[in-house]
Amino acid sequence: MSSLQVEKPKLKLLYLRLTDSAPLIIAHELGLFEQHGLQVTLKRETSWATLRDKLIGGAADAAAMLAPMPLTLKQTLPNCEEELLSGLILSCNGNGITLSSDLYGKLNPQSDDADGVGKALKQFIDGQASDTAPLTFASVYPFASHTLQLRHWLSSAGINPDTDVRLQVLPPEQMVDHLRRGDIDGFCVGEPWNTFAALEGIGVIATPNNALMPAMPEKVLAVTRSWHEANPATHMALRAALLEACGWLSDRTNRRDAAGILARPEYLNLADDVVAASLNDQLYRKQDMTPEQNTGWHLFAHPQTDHGRPSPQKARELLALCNEIAPVDTDTVELFHSDLYQQTLDYLRLREMHTSKS
Repeated sequence: MSSLQVEKPKLKLLYLRLTDSAPLIIAHELGLFEQHGLQVTLKRETSWATLRDKLIGGAADAAAMLAPMPLTLKQTLPNCEEELLSGLILSCNGNGITLSSDLYGKLNPQSDDADGVGKALKQFIDGQASDTAPLTFASVYPFASHTLQLRHWLSSAGINPDTDVRLQVLPPEQMVDHLRRGDIDGFCVGEPWNTFAALEGIGVIATPNNALMPAMPEKVLAVTRSWHEANPATHMALRAALLEACGWLSDRTNRRDAAGILARPEYLNLADDVVAASLNDQLYRKQDMTPEQNTGWHLFAHPQTDHGRPSPQKARELLALCNEIAPVDTDTVELFHSDLYQQTLDYLRLREMHTSKS
């Protein structure tokens, strides 16, 4: 039973069809929400913009959200009077960059790592005729870790992401279909969509993004400021349940069970092996290829690590990268609440002490 007197026990949480939505799904399946006095309904959305707008509009109480989204809300919705904040980073890493099999076949890279594929792509672009349409790459949101990582990879290869290629935004679960149709030449997306494209023979994974920018904050628990102020105890209970789910996911022995749960029709609705790959740090670069070890593809928050703490310093680092896309408001660093995270740790410790004594 929860020791908190929550203001609002019945909650609706939003997530997208992604492997790192796992903390919400696992907390629901393991009964962790109920243990903290909450009755939670999970609602799957298709796009980040829709999820954002529903959260701001009050159609939901909280969401698993891209880490830069609360920090850049003024840039994407300049007339919005609400603020989004976070007291918990749910996960780091989890993304990859995938090229169409057709494009990859034209590159013939000397090595299949990020540098080798990047250099081959640069040579291919330089060799194109001046009147050839630029290659098109998709990301999931204007200010997303995916966009930052994709631009970083292109720039590292000497490719100007603003002039040498075309970038566009697509919902994560639509990436593979667009790649299959030839609408795009590549994408940067979260798992399991890179693995799905590779196993289907539609794409080749150029790089998992933890090889580019390790331990970058990926998903946060986001709520509106007005909701937090009206429901501080509920927010605490929610953070506590999700941090416990993240801790469970951090134990590698639990991830096989997690993959089976996530793969169910009501959640990701995919084959178990597609979901399990990145959870087990297995990188299938392309179809019929022996998987490589990719340690740390998903890093979930854990009370004994710093991955879950949403500090202003982490916010500043994200904003500095976002500023390379367009000018952003740096005053939003305080929307990453290290104090709320610390309160959650303290609450869980006290709760554990009370449970052990009883």
